[in-house]
Amino acid sequence: MPICVIKDKEFKIEIADTPFAKEWLKCFNNTALPVKKHYDKKPHAKLWSTIQSNKNFFQKMQLEKLSKITENDLWNSSKLQEIHLEIVTWQKKYKKSTDFANANTNNGWDYLHDHVHAMEQCIRYTSAVFGVGDTELSHDSKTFSKLWTWESKISADDFKQSSSFDHYHINVPFAELGRHPYESYLYSPKTYHAEGSITGQIANDVLVQLVKTYPRPDEGYEQWCEDNNVPCVGTHFPLANFINKSDAQQIVDASEIKIIHD
Repeated sequence: MPICVIKDKEFKIEIADTPFAKEWLKCFNNTALPVKKHYDKKPHAKLWSTIQSNKNFFQKMQLEKLSKITENDLWNSSKLQEIHLEIVTWQKKYKKSTDFANANTNNGWDYLHDHVHAMEQCIRYTSAVFGVGDTELSHDSKTFSKLWTWESKISADDFKQSSSFDHYHINVPFAELGRHPYESYLYSPKTYHAEGSITGQIANDVLVQLVKTYPRPDEGYEQWCEDNNVPCVGTHFPLANFINKSDAQQIVDASEIKIIHD
């Protein structure tokens, strides 16, 4: 069973069954990947501070979800849904509640709703970055001295088969020197054949997020690929998912991760 090691604890993961994932493991299996960009905790800090400073009011108003939620719970999407529902239900029940609540929370009630939404966005879209090499570079030629060459590590067909728009908990960005097809479609649709590239390199970073997401490309991308005889690829390589979804939360404070697949 493959595992992700965080703070000396082992968490079961499932490796993507793709040609890229197999090649990535040849390079980085059992390799310590230090954090290069921490998970953004600012939305969490703002939401928790607002809840903490107004807990007495929430208790008096019998807002049970808000009064009893813990700091750690705020990383849980289901818990956020519960407190959001409680906020909306309370305001619907008491038509003049907003002014009353703001007067008793130093306007924290208005901020509370926005902070919940910001936290939901944070959980859904934010990634922590782990990897080797320069923390400021995603195209790090020094680190890639052995890996980043014009000789493909995987074929164009394998690249297409391995790429996706859907995100796993653990993903690998593309490491091509040129633009991959979707980037070309967005920023230079007329010059793909001059600067496009799917040479199948192995990036030295991984992006780790708390939840799996399923975005789609902008409308017209598939048609552009067909019209230009360009491979229709995604935006990254999915690498692994945590078996227990809640284990993904460990990345919030992780200083490094290690993926091991015997």
